[in-house]
Amino acid sequence: MRMAPGPVRPITREAPPSPRVLWVGVAGEAWLALSRAARALGCEPVQASLPGAVSLELSRARPRLVLVHWRQVQERGPGGLSGLKARVGASGAPVILVAEPETPAEVLEAADAEGIEDCLLAPVAESSVRARLSALLGARVLPATSERYSPRVVLLAGAGGARTWAGLGSLLEVSGHHLLYSATVEGAAARVEEHGAAPHLLVVVGDGAWGGVWARAGTVARSLLEGVPSLTVTAAESGRSAATLLPRIHAMLSREGASLRVEERVPFCCPVEFGESGPQGLAWTSGVSFALSPGGLFVRTLVPARPGSSVTLRIHLPTTGERLESHGVVAWANPYAAREGLCFPHGMGVRFLGMGPPRLMHLRQLCQATASP
Repeated sequence: MRMAPGPVRPITREAPPSPRVLWVGVAGEAWLALSRAARALGCEPVQASLPGAVSLELSRARPRLVLVHWRQVQERGPGGLSGLKARVGASGAPVILVAEPETPAEVLEAADAEGIEDCLLAPVAESSVRARLSALLGARVLPATSERYSPRVVLLAGAGGARTWAGLGSLLEVSGHHLLYSATVEGAAARVEEHGAAPHLLVVVGDGAWGGVWARAGTVARSLLEGVPSLTVTAAESGRSAATLLPRIHAMLSREGASLRVEERVPFCCPVEFGESGPQGLAWTSGVSFALSPGGLFVRTLVPARPGSSVTLRIHLPTTGERLESHGVVAWANPYAAREGLCFPHGMGVRFLGMGPPRLMHLRQLCQATASP
């Protein structure tokens, strides 16, 4: 006898866990602003301050975003966060510092060593947190970038991989280019296939036009890289003498990069506010700079202004307590996006505009003083 089927029970599937946002600091106004913004976007805010509690939260589930109060860095000293960025994964959650204009420079330097990628200034605005979370969750619509400002992909092939390019590679990154590193041209060709788009320039270390790693390239690698402009450099040019190559590379990439003068940059840790014109006037947000030059500065932030736009800058100088104001134009911008094997910093390069002689002289003196031993 055939039995009548029983009631069909619907298959229930567990909902995916909400993205977690970790706050490393005491419960206060910044934590409240973070909580409100996180919950509004369907995220779960989590707070921890003691080292054991931070480790416990990291072990439970990998967060999508980590914010650290600057006093946590100050109290624990350099390395006191035990490589927070490394613990969340090099390609994992961005780490943001919550600072104040008077946060000591040594704290900013220690935060840089921890791998922070952005900075919010207290009092933390809920809109600033929401903008970062929207970028991470893909809810932030980015305006189309014209060919003039679209990033250029540069493939660097040298026997030592990324170590070969400690000089030139860092200069190209702070010039806004996206880099692919490889030890061989075959490896470079494989990276091109993996990346899915041909690079704008191939730079190899060798002796002569067909020397070094390029001379040992196979037919498959050559066919994949056929038509890509190439440049062969010496080991010295890829390292200590890298600055001499920049004008030539910028010309090959159809980019004007001399005005930023990145080769003259010096370490200089300072919070930076920037305002971009919008329908309701200037829309202010913040970031952090760890390098300054007489021509401009690089601002680390997950939500840079549009390339080509004019911005108003407030550079907070922790060593003197001053606030330097200037106008600038965004020369290039790398908003938050999955890097997918590419090496580039999130943020923007800003070229100073209309800075009067007294302020420019003051800025140059600050750069020289910072560069002095």
